[in-house]
Amino acid sequence: MSVARSSVTVKTPSRPGPGQARVVVATARVFLLRFASNPIMVIRGPLGPFLVLLTFHLAYDVSGQEQVAGLDATGFLVVGMLGTLVWSSTVWGAGNALQAEIYQGTISAVVAAPQRLSSVILGYGVGSMLFNLPALAVSIVTGFLLGADFRIEHPAAALLALLCLYACCLCIGIGFGGLFLLSRQSNALSNFLQGPVYLLAGFFVPRSALPDWLHLVSDVLPISHAVDALHKTVLSGASVGQIWPQLGATALTSLIFLAGGMAGLRRLDDVVRRRGTLDLL
Repeated sequence: MSVARSSVTVKTPSRPGPGQARVVVATARVFLLRFASNPIMVIRGPLGPFLVLLTFHLAYDVSGQEQVAGLDATGFLVVGMLGTLVWSSTVWGAGNALQAEIYQGTISAVVAAPQRLSSVILGYGVGSMLFNLPALAVSIVTGFLLGADFRIEHPAAALLALLCLYACCLCIGIGFGGLFLLSRQSNALSNFLQGPVYLLAGFFVPRSALPDWLHLVSDVLPISHAVDALHKTVLSGASVGQIWPQLGATALTSLIFLAGGMAGLRRLDDVVRRRGTLDLL
């Protein structure tokens, strides 16, 4: 006696809608609640950037270096710190979203839900960024206390550059989401990427100091251009019109990461649902 296999395929929405927006909000809320229940994480979040900034400031001060690439050294470090905070939201939030669900034992419910996996990844990224807002505030206050020379002549331009920084990192997070899951070594991969990105994106060392071939590699990263735009608006008083090249490069490279990530996640989502290979993740 043979049993006929079902040919029913579960379809999930291919376009953003109210349901997916609710998934993003709910995921971000759960993410924040998990961290809020851990006092050590709540304390470490704002304290970490303060200690890192203080360490780099002392190193630059001892060496007598007051400027970096023609910009105020302390201000340059503060912008770099903001970049690391947003990047950590990408790597440890959005990028590790699905791996975190496996660790929590809830991946079955996530995959069974009639929504795309990208909504969960986006929710993790948003939650991580919200969690890092106190650390961002501490970084800015620390910069003022250390004498950073901020020259924001166009606040709208600085805000736009900061929003682009957050947006491009969400795109990177979606791009890495499926890759991290399939690697089965998301923590190791996250740690591996952290150091090179700090260098390539110009967080604490100006990109102008990189060799030409390495500068070309850094141009592939959306966050590199977003940080460049933030440097110009916060430390040089640039207007929106003066940072359009950086914003355009950020948008273009972000779309590449987003398109690749969405295609990979859609394929992963469909294969897992159709073949029932959840146990292989």
